[in-house]
Amino acid sequence: MAMERQAVIKDTHHRAVTALGYHPLRREVFAGFEDGFIKSWEAEGSKLVLTLSEHQGWVTDFLYWQEGKVMFSSSNDGIIIAWSTAGSVHDRIDIGFPIYTMAINLRRHQLICGFNGFMCVYNLDENRESGHMIQIQNPYVGREHSDIVKCIVCLESRVYSAGFDQKLVIYDSSSYPGNKGLNPVFRNPKAHDAGICCLSLVKDTENNTWLITGSFDKVVKIWSQDGKLTHRLDGFISTITDLCYVPKIKTLWVASGAPVAALYDPKSGDNVSDFIGTFQAEETEEKYQLQLMKYFPELNEVVASTSRRHLMIWKYNPSGCITALKCTHAVECLTYTRKVPILIFDGGSDGDAHKWERLQSNHFMYSKETFLSAEAKNKLAQLKNIKKEFGVGSSGRCMSAPISSHYSFSKPQPLRPTTQRHTKAALLKAQFVEYLDMLLLGSEDGNIFVWGFDDAAVNALRNMKPVGLPDLVKKYAVLLSTDSELLPDKSYDGHSDVVNHDSVTNRVAGFVCKNVLMGHTSCVTCLTLVGRESGYPTTYLLSSGWDRRICIWDLEKGVLHGTFSNTSPDVWGSEELACDGIVIDMDYSPTRNEFAYASSDKMVYIRRFSEKGSEMKLCNTLQGHDGEITQVKWNGPRNKWVTGSEDGTIRIWSGDGMSCEQVLNTHGPVTALCIDNTNSCIVAGVQNNIKVYDPENFKLVQTNIGHTDSIRSIVHVPERDQYVSGSWDSTLRIWNAYKPVTRKRKPKEDKRGSKSVHGGANNPNYLLDEDDIVLTL
Repeated sequence: MAMERQAVIKDTHHRAVTALGYHPLRREVFAGFEDGFIKSWEAEGSKLVLTLSEHQGWVTDFLYWQEGKVMFSSSNDGIIIAWSTAGSVHDRIDIGFPIYTMAINLRRHQLICGFNGFMCVYNLDENRESGHMIQIQNPYVGREHSDIVKCIVCLESRVYSAGFDQKLVIYDSSSYPGNKGLNPVFRNPKAHDAGICCLSLVKDTENNTWLITGSFDKVVKIWSQDGKLTHRLDGFISTITDLCYVPKIKTLWVASGAPVAALYDPKSGDNVSDFIGTFQAEETEEKYQLQLMKYFPELNEVVASTSRRHLMIWKYNPSGCITALKCTHAVECLTYTRKVPILIFDGGSDGDAHKWERLQSNHFMYSKETFLSAEAKNKLAQLKNIKKEFGVGSSGRCMSAPISSHYSFSKPQPLRPTTQRHTKAALLKAQFVEYLDMLLLGSEDGNIFVWGFDDAAVNALRNMKPVGLPDLVKKYAVLLSTDSELLPDKSYDGHSDVVNHDSVTNRVAGFVCKNVLMGHTSCVTCLTLVGRESGYPTTYLLSSGWDRRICIWDLEKGVLHGTFSNTSPDVWGSEELACDGIVIDMDYSPTRNEFAYASSDKMVYIRRFSEKGSEMKLCNTLQGHDGEITQVKWNGPRNKWVTGSEDGTIRIWSGDGMSCEQVLNTHGPVTALCIDNTNSCIVAGVQNNIKVYDPENFKLVQTNIGHTDSIRSIVHVPERDQYVSGSWDSTLRIWNAYKPVTRKRKPKEDKRGSKSVHGGANNPNYLLDEDDIVLTL
C-alpha cells in the first residue's frame, strides 16, 4: 500500500509550470504555464492530447465543475475560461482583475475567486441565463485581506482563505435566500511570519479534519477546522511551494525546494519520510526541485511539477510497501513475537541484530534497538573461560575437519568453511520462543546466541513500590479483592517453571545475551522449535547447518540434549551426518511429529522427531527439484509440505511425502518462503519480488514489488494482517497481507419490486449483473 512513481513527462513546455488540474471526464491531466499556454496529457498513457493558448498571462488555477461539466481556468490576465468536454472554449468571462485562486462552494452553488486584496463571490449559472456560466454582476466582495489572496478552500458551509498578508480567515457562508455574502467567524492576522502560499483542507477516514498551511517562512502549520494550531512543522530548507494530502496512505506531502517531498502524519505531526519507501530510491537520482503538487482522488495519483519543467506522477498501489525500515546491514533472517507489543527482529551480515517496535503515534514509524555482536562475543568468551577454568570441554562434539558421507567417496572433499574466522560473523537464522521469551540467533561461526530479557531489570521493575504503599493498602484494603498481591499476607511467588509474566514489563527491561549454545563447527542455517504443546516435557530446539549435523537442545535448561545419530551398520565414521549436502532449511510438523530438512543435494529428508537422536527414523525423502532446495515449510491448515528451489519452482507435497501434488513455476529462484497463517497461502520471495499463491487453485494472486536485491526472509504477522520481508538491499519492508475476495449472492427483489440491500451511502455494494453476485472485501 504505497505511492509509486508511474511516469515522468519531460517534454512539457519551454516556460515554467504555474498550475495543475485534472479533467475527470476526459481523464486528462492539465498544466498551465507562464505564457498562458495550457496542455493536457492522458492520465494513463502520459500522451500529449491538447495544446491551448487562449490566456495572455500566467495560468493561475484550474477548477472542474461537476454539475456544469466544464473546466475553469483562471489567469492574471483577468479572464476565466470555461472549457467544454470537447476541449473547446465554452465561455469566456472577463473579470477585469488578475485572478489568483478559485473555489466552488457546492452547498451555496457559488464560485469564490481570490484577487489582490479582496475576494468575490459569484453565483453559478449553469444555463447561462445571465449570459455567462457565472453571474458577474453585483458579486459579494470581501475585503478581509490586504494582499494577494492565494488560497481558498470550502467545506460545507465554511470557507477558508489565506494570502500573502499572513492572514488566515474562516467564513460562514450565509444560508438565507438571496444573500451570497461571507460572514467572517475567525481571523488570525499573523498565522505565519511571512505570506501564506498554499492551503489544504484534510479529512481522513476517522472523521478528523485539519487545515494545513504552508508559507514563505519555511514552516507548515496544522490547524483544527476552528483555527486552533495543533502542530508546527519546521526544518524545511526552502519556501513551502505546495502541499497535498494523500488519504489512501494518510500522509501529507510537502514540497520545499528538495527533489523529493517530505512526508508527514498530520495526526501526530511526525516526519515519516524515513519509513515510507516512495522516495527512498529517488533521493540520489533526482536533481530538480519539486514545485507544484496536486492529489487527484479520481486517479489516486499525485502529480507534481519540477524546476526543470518536468511532470512527475505517482500512483497508489494497494500491493505496495506500507513501511520501509532501513538497516545498517544486509538482512539475512527475520522473526517476531506475537505478544503485545509486537516486536520484529532481524539479523544481518555484520553480526548485529535489530529489534523493531511500532510507535503508538502512527502506523509508519518504528523504534530501533541494536543487539551488538560485541555483547554476544563477550558472553561467548565468558562461557569459554568458565569451561576452561573447570576443565569442561565443549558442549558439542569437537571435530577438526568435516566428516564425509559414507556414500560420497568419489566426490571431492568439501572445503572447510572459513567464514567463522571473520571478525563479524553473519546471523543466518532467527527464531523467537514465545514460551520462554527467548530470541535465538544462529551465526555463521557455528554458535547459537540466546538473547532474553534482563532478569535483574525485570525484577527491579516488578518490585518497585511507591512511597507510602503500606498506608494506602491499609486505607483502601476493603476495596481490594481477597487474592490481591497488594495485601500484606499476599506476595508474588515465582515458580521455577516458565511463568507468563507481564510482557510490557519485560520489554521495558530490554534484552541481554544470556547464553551461547556451542555445538556446531560451521554456519548454523536452521533453528526449529519442538515445544511443550507437542506433548514433550520441555522445549526442544533442532539446529543444523553446513556441518550436516542435527543438534537437539533443551532450551529450558540451556544445554545440549543430544545429536542425531544414524544407527545403520554401513555408516561407520559418519554416524552424525544427516545428509550428503549442507542443510539449508528445516521445519517441524506438530500434527505428524515429523521434521523435514532441505539439503544442497537437491533432496528433502523427513524424519520422525524423537528426544533420542538415534531414534529419528527416516520416514521419506522428497525428490523432484532440479536445483538446490532453499526452502521447506509445513503448511499446517492444508497438511502439506511445501518446498522452494533455485530451479524456479515451488512444489507441494502430501503430508506423508509420498507424492508431489502440484508444481508452481515462479519464473525465478525461490530465496524465501512463508505460509500465510490466516488463509494458508504460499508467500514466496522470488529474487527481489514477493509472490503470493492461492492454495485452492494455485494461481498467483498478489505480487509485491519494492526490494532492489534478493529477499532472504519473510514472516507473516497475522495480528496485523501484514507480511514482513528482509533483503540484501539492507531494508525491511512491511506489506498488506493478501485477503481473498468473498462473494455473496445478490439480494432478490420482493413482491413489491424493492431490493433488500444492506449497503448504504457509507457502505455501498457493487453489483455484478452478469453473474448475479456481489463482490465485497
